[in-house]
Amino acid sequence: MPNQTLHVLFVCTGNSCRSQMAEGWARTLGGKRVVVESAGIEAHGKNPRAIAVMGEAGVDISRQESTRLDDAMLARADLVVTVCGHADEHCPILPPGTRKIHWPLQDPAKATGTDAQIMAEFRRVRDEIRERVSDLLRTEGIEPQAFDATPKLVPGNDEFHISLRVADLAASTVFYTRLFGIQPKDREARYSTFIVPWLKLNFVVLVNDSGEKLDTYSLYHLGLRVPDKAAVIAAYHTALAAGTEVVKPPRSTWHGLPLHELWLRDPTGYLLEIYAEMTPEELAEMPADKEPTFLVPGTEPAST
Repeated sequence: MPNQTLHVLFVCTGNSCRSQMAEGWARTLGGKRVVVESAGIEAHGKNPRAIAVMGEAGVDISRQESTRLDDAMLARADLVVTVCGHADEHCPILPPGTRKIHWPLQDPAKATGTDAQIMAEFRRVRDEIRERVSDLLRTEGIEPQAFDATPKLVPGNDEFHISLRVADLAASTVFYTRLFGIQPKDREARYSTFIVPWLKLNFVVLVNDSGEKLDTYSLYHLGLRVPDKAAVIAAYHTALAAGTEVVKPPRSTWHGLPLHELWLRDPTGYLLEIYAEMTPEELAEMPADKEPTFLVPGTEPAST
């Protein structure tokens, strides 16, 4: 189909894993020649491991939605690709002229074994989907595009956060107010917070209440905000695969500003917080004791 746009719809059972990866690959490799959607017979939410392995390959799918298949999607599609047997069997009747093909992909979400073995199966399926998408595009007369395949340790990050210990909080607050040209969003006895939207920066200066010398210790921690809880968990799996030190595994914390968070340590020793804000539905699940909720089974601290 020379110089025409292909509208392709990938369908699986829950729009959680295989169809999400297929959508990411088709959008990345197809460029402007392809309009891509994915959906499920049901919507189960995004699989964090799928986000992680696609990020390793340089494709960020963290902002894709997990959606339920509807008639409007089918009406828009030139081609429907089912990626699991259940979706193939339960796919609705297609509008006249809409083509359909089936890819019998194994479900990596059903893989068992160690974390490394499960991630290896996700990578295998990821790579198989890339080959299938590339072949599909060529069949449709579209040459797959080259892209920046630099691995993304934390897919979906959209804000840089830094907390800096200072010798004089009042003087530092004045300095950074002038530097950024904005007033602090929050000004408390122990800290001042600046939100700098054009830099996508969340910058905090806080008192040096330990009395230690302000050298490398002065950099308290760095932070990266990601879209949601699934992206926090995805960053954990990616960090494990990369051999990055995990200081605190993924957890939901309820004191202060409730967040989903993961704490890592960089090679120098600086702390890096990966965090996502909670949805209203997640906030409604706050436990009465406000104790942290660990997001990956087996990462809870041993009870004493």
